[in-house]
Amino acid sequence: MIFSPIILNAGPSSKVPLDQPIDIALTLALSDLKARFIDPEKAVVQYHAIRNSVEFERYKNLTRGLLSFDLQSLKDRNQKLAFWINIYNAAVIHGIIELAIKKSVKEVPLFFNRMIYRIGGYRFSLNDMEHGVLRGNRRPPYWLWKPFGKKDPRVTSAVQPIDPRIHFALVCGARSCPPIGFYEPEQVDFQLQLAAESFVNSSQVRVLPEEHSVSISTIFKWYKADFGGSDQSLIDTLLNYLDEGENKTLLKENRRRFKIQYQPYDWNLNH
Repeated sequence: MIFSPIILNAGPSSKVPLDQPIDIALTLALSDLKARFIDPEKAVVQYHAIRNSVEFERYKNLTRGLLSFDLQSLKDRNQKLAFWINIYNAAVIHGIIELAIKKSVKEVPLFFNRMIYRIGGYRFSLNDMEHGVLRGNRRPPYWLWKPFGKKDPRVTSAVQPIDPRIHFALVCGARSCPPIGFYEPEQVDFQLQLAAESFVNSSQVRVLPEEHSVSISTIFKWYKADFGGSDQSLIDTLLNYLDEGENKTLLKENRRRFKIQYQPYDWNLNH
């Protein structure tokens, strides 16, 4: 069975008057959506309320301006990180609303392959954005090939080297995802650091001394290679971001004896 791609920003170019570049205008529009419809503490998105809002209509109009966006204007690494994290997170929300998803993105076959934005004359699916661009053109989990071939012009957008903290910033519309935020080029390093610390010090990481183990998000399993490729490198990552206290001390003192367990991933919609 063939599943057709869904171009989320199809249609004529945006006619919205802009007094700033389109990437900045989109970030501001996303900030408006977040302020009204997204609870950062509970990681909850009010998808139904967003659907008919003035803010979402403006955002959708702005996304059509991406068709003529100059990808070469993203010269700075921090610009690239902020732009693509924001676009990815927004495209996930856009896709969930556009398809009226009720319970989980798993309702839509190949959701992350089929949700697409046209940007600068090229198509970028969610998988292209995450694995082709933000992960520096690395294979997605369980895939045999990279998103972009050597001759694919989109490969020039890849962020090299990878910053593993993106995994604490990218939101897939599920309850087990990190809370959603939007990122600014001037603050992206600080914001990614906060995202990493917040994620590691949440229920996504639990030190269990009675079981001689640490229970962590499946995200660490899927992207183990990005965090160094071994159990010990995962523990190094946890120690790097854990707050000072009993959990960090226990893990540090028992790092060679503690086993890693992976928590089940909850794909239910974060609404």
